[in-house]
Amino acid sequence: MPPRYDSPEHWDATRAQEDLDFHMKHGGVGGPMPEERKPGRKGKLSFVDKEQIDFIRFATKKNIWYYRDRLLCVRGPCTLPVLRECWVKGIIDENTLIWGQGLQDYIPVKNVRTLLPQIRTPEVRFATWISKHSLARQLNKVRQLRGENRLRESKQVENMR
Repeated sequence: MPPRYDSPEHWDATRAQEDLDFHMKHGGVGGPMPEERKPGRKGKLSFVDKEQIDFIRFATKKNIWYYRDRLLCVRGPCTLPVLRECWVKGIIDENTLIWGQGLQDYIPVKNVRTLLPQIRTPEVRFATWISKHSLARQLNKVRQLRGENRLRESKQVENMR
């Protein structure tokens, strides 16, 4: 269903898209890094720099993302919570190719400056750690069971001769 042009959602989306287009003309996703934030530089951020950083975080948070899985099939549209869930499950990582509004082509997640920190929140890191450790325990149990079954199967084969 096409958007209604008299709805507030349309105007908010149009405004966000116009702002994103403006920032893309002036340095890409995230824009140029303020001098004060470059490594090795000390100083405070100006009001404009803070506003720019807040806008970029908002734009990446509200964007709709598409990613390419390990077979290079396009998956999406995804919101930020879906990307977080995919990260916890191990479906995506920092090298996964991703595309969203404002990007010309698929690029690795690690190259979109504000997206990776928004995906890898402390909660996501903790959930990833839990899933890795619980999965390792489950895999060890399965390996032990399969090892026992292999011994049984090998005896059956020997008995058939």
